[in-house]
Amino acid sequence: MSNLFTAIQALVLLKLIFAHILTDFFLQPTSWVKDKEEKRIKSQKLLFHIILTFLTVWLFSRNFLVALFIGITHYGFDLLKIYAKDKSVKSFILDQVLHFIILIISWLYIIKGFNQFSNLFTSILADFKTWVILVSYVFCTIPLGILIGLATKRWREDVNTSKEESLNDAGKWIGIFERILILTFIINNQYEPIGFLIAAKALLRFKESDLKRTEYVLIGTLISFTLTISIGILVKMVL
Repeated sequence: MSNLFTAIQALVLLKLIFAHILTDFFLQPTSWVKDKEEKRIKSQKLLFHIILTFLTVWLFSRNFLVALFIGITHYGFDLLKIYAKDKSVKSFILDQVLHFIILIISWLYIIKGFNQFSNLFTSILADFKTWVILVSYVFCTIPLGILIGLATKRWREDVNTSKEESLNDAGKWIGIFERILILTFIINNQYEPIGFLIAAKALLRFKESDLKRTEYVLIGTLISFTLTISIGILVKMVL
């Protein structure tokens, strides 16, 4: 945590997060989830889940108003999720982000730290190192992927004549996570894992029978690794 918050204040937030994880993932049986999806607002299991959420938060926070606030908002978010009928990853992440925002608001209310949080947020926005790292990570995802795609375009058109099928956008996301890992390793002075990552990917690709596809992927991989490592070194020099 920042120096603006004490260890005791941080502990309050950890307890709220633990209460959320406990009730939303461990104390909610699959049968309850199915019942909520089938009966929606009339589901008794949904009511049980909210009551359990309220009691658990009250137990860990010792604050009735916070427990009530979290319970009511949790009920609203669950109803939105149920009626949206969206079980995608984006929906799950959005749901958890909304819950986390409520936890942050509740935590700040308990510790009376709204001014402290405002000062922390302002200091983060004004921190040069934070922006350097943020920009480098953002650039290494989609923008760098587009650049690599343009650099390998002439080979991709040749490989696309192959009848071999692949997962939709799998290569795109593999590349994004690959570059995020490499940049993280570079920033934290962990160079050894990069070698293992290159070796593992090379071994997997050389098992393929399609030589053109193998060469195409390895070219893209080497371009991706080279550019990301260069960005990582540049970030370290700037910092």
